[in-house]
Amino acid sequence: MRLTVLGRSPARPNPGEACAGYLIEGGGSRILMDVGPGVVAQLLRRNTPDELDAVVISHMHTDHCLDLITLRYSYPWIDVAKHRLTVIVPPGSTGQLAEMALGAGYANFFDKSFTFVEHDGTRPIEIGNLRLEPEETQHYVRTWGFRVSATGTDEDPDRILTYSADSGPCDALPRLADGADLFLCEAALRSLKEDDPEPQGRGHLLPSEAAATARDAGAKRLILTHIPIADGTDWALSEARAAFEGSVEVAEPLRSYEV
Repeated sequence: MRLTVLGRSPARPNPGEACAGYLIEGGGSRILMDVGPGVVAQLLRRNTPDELDAVVISHMHTDHCLDLITLRYSYPWIDVAKHRLTVIVPPGSTGQLAEMALGAGYANFFDKSFTFVEHDGTRPIEIGNLRLEPEETQHYVRTWGFRVSATGTDEDPDRILTYSADSGPCDALPRLADGADLFLCEAALRSLKEDDPEPQGRGHLLPSEAAATARDAGAKRLILTHIPIADGTDWALSEARAAFEGSVEVAEPLRSYEV
C-alpha cells in the first residue's frame, strides 16, 4: 500500500497547506480518506475524481469533509456522472450532507455525481481490494478511525495502515494501532490547555500521547499529522521520540509513504 498526504493541517490551516486529506492506494484500488478544505486542489495535481474508487469521511467536522463541495465542482455540472463516486460517511450524517447541499445552493447538489453510503460503525468496509475496519474514537462529534489492508492480490495482506482520525486518549486507539506497519496519528495539541475536556472528554492528542499509543500497541512506524507548524515541527518530533523508539516522522504534504 501507499499513503500520500494531501493535507495535514488542523482546523486552522497551516499557511499554504490543506486540512485533512490522505490518498490510500493498494491492491489496484484508490481511496481518498477525508477531504478537508484545500484537499481537492492537491488531489487534482495527481488524480482526477474518476480515478478514485471511493471517498471515506472519518467525521463530519468541516476540516475533514468541507471539500466535498469542491470535489462536486470537479465533475461536469449538468450531466449525470458516468460513474458516480461512492462517498462513505459516518452513521447518521445524512442530515448534515443535506445541509451542505443546501449551503451550496441546491438541494440536489451532490446527486448527479456522488452516491452516499453510511457505514454502520462496526463492520469492515470493502472498497475494491482495500478492506477498512472502523473503530470509533473519542472526539467532540462521533468519529471513526480505520485499519486498512489490501486484499485479493499478491500484495502482502498482513500490511496494515492505521488512521487515528481525530481523537483524544481512548481505548480505541491502541486497538487501531495494534501491530500496525504505519500508524498515521493526529497530534493537534501543543499543550493540554488547547484541548476541551467538556462535556464528553478530550478530543485531540499531544505528540507524546500519539507516540505512547504507538509504543504500547506495537506499531512499527508513526507519522504525526493534523499538526500545527507555527513553531516548526522539531518540538513534536522531540516529544514523540522520547516516548517511542520506532520510526517517527511528521507528515509532509504531497509526500508518499510506502506501507
